[in-house]
Amino acid sequence: MKLDPHYHKIDFASFIDKRKNDTLDFYEALLADKAFVNIMEHGEFYRNDVMTFLDKGNFNNMQVAICICAMQNLNVDDYVKLCNLILSLYNDNKLPEGILQDAISPEFLRKRIIINNYNNPRVINLLKSIENNKKVSNKDFRKWLPDILSGKSSKELKEFDENNGSD
Repeated sequence: MKLDPHYHKIDFASFIDKRKNDTLDFYEALLADKAFVNIMEHGEFYRNDVMTFLDKGNFNNMQVAICICAMQNLNVDDYVKLCNLILSLYNDNKLPEGILQDAISPEFLRKRIIINNYNNPRVINLLKSIENNKKVSNKDFRKWLPDILSGKSSKELKEFDENNGSD
């Protein structure tokens, strides 16, 4: 992907480092942050920065949550790579299960990249690896995975959005 010559990419490391002590009560706070919106709107230009940041392992849960939100405009294959990295960090006890769940289904902007691409082979592999992971202990999360894989969750969430005035 070629960067737009008029686009001025910001330094992701300093952006995320400044958010080390943030508390995120509402997603509106993120959407009010111009730097965050800039990163989210140009997620493909920041994907490698996010992966490198997470790979280094020097983060807190809030920073990981911000990374997940910032990457909601990625294509499905790139987003699956992010989720696989988060899964491996979870497996290495560097992240709690809740962050893994947030990556699969963030409540942010209703993008639902994983849920709506349930028939994508990479998504299927990701979800199957979570389903077969003995470490994943949340019963509700475990029970939900087959519904994501079958497309039931995608259909139900689309109907919910339509009935509740969302696009």
